[in-house]
Amino acid sequence: MVLLQKYSTICGAAGDEEHIRAAIEEELRGSVDEMKINPLGNLTAVVRGEDLEQTVLLTAHMDEVALIVKSIEKNGLLKFYSIGGVVPKILIGNTVAVGKNKTPGVIAYKSYHIMTPEEKKKIPDVKELAIDVGASSSDELKEISPGDYAYFRSDFFCQGDCFFGKAFDDRAGCAAVTEVLKSARADGAPPVTVTAVFTAQEEVGLRGGATAAYGLRNVLFNLNLEGTACSDRELKKTYTPVTVSGAGPAITFMDRTSITQRHLLEFVQSIAKNRGIPFQLKRAVAGGTDAGATHLTEEGIPAVTMSVPVRYIHSPWGIMNRKDFENFVELARALVKEAHHFRKA
Repeated sequence: MVLLQKYSTICGAAGDEEHIRAAIEEELRGSVDEMKINPLGNLTAVVRGEDLEQTVLLTAHMDEVALIVKSIEKNGLLKFYSIGGVVPKILIGNTVAVGKNKTPGVIAYKSYHIMTPEEKKKIPDVKELAIDVGASSSDELKEISPGDYAYFRSDFFCQGDCFFGKAFDDRAGCAAVTEVLKSARADGAPPVTVTAVFTAQEEVGLRGGATAAYGLRNVLFNLNLEGTACSDRELKKTYTPVTVSGAGPAITFMDRTSITQRHLLEFVQSIAKNRGIPFQLKRAVAGGTDAGATHLTEEGIPAVTMSVPVRYIHSPWGIMNRKDFENFVELARALVKEAHHFRKA
């Protein structure tokens, strides 16, 4: 929990992953054999195994959804773009931290009392919203400029069996990969080499994933660790939810960027069943992950995504079940230990 909290509260959107990457490096120092950063900003960490030729590839993306300042209006309001998929109607009234000084601001829209009946029914576009930091004019904003990031000001806390916070997509994956690497040599060297890549710019087109496996040889498979949508409380009773909170990590058989090879899907499920780790299948094919990029590298790499369900994903607040996260980490560890038993098609 401590590691997840640490990662969740760090700010790092696409192109601005410096601080979360530094935190991961700090956590892994002394636990891995090698670390390097590629020109795009991916962090690669390696734990050498008994078999130095074969490797299992772990991936998780560092970037979170956020906002970026587009322009500063004469009246002091900040216009912005979204970085990653954000629905405008969930932004209104939320607080953000803007620029290097983390200046507090509120995402503003017209007040209820001055809206027309038509405006009350309308869903605003991002271009109709603005960030208000309390300035009366642009002259007061010398320390904010276009291109500055704006992050949700969401603190991490626990309540019951749930974690509440921001950026669980994909700091949950980053925390899980970190935990796997730190324990990889608990019983001696792992059977095969473990290569982990913490990727940049996933939320804007799987860009770090496109370079994550470049140059790697003899990759048994890519286990991509993610946060995914959990719709168990949002829709009609007749609708099958994407995932259910508390039912275990979700395994993806298909999304819009990749289809998990049948024998790899069965391998993952068999490991979970043999070890008594609860899991579920993700029952939606929308969206995409870094697995969609890694599986196309060079001759191709078998890839599977395993995710922890997150309610209200891609919003200022997410809710994640504690047991789901624990089983997420446990199954990732088990797959690394058993990776040498997997045989490619």
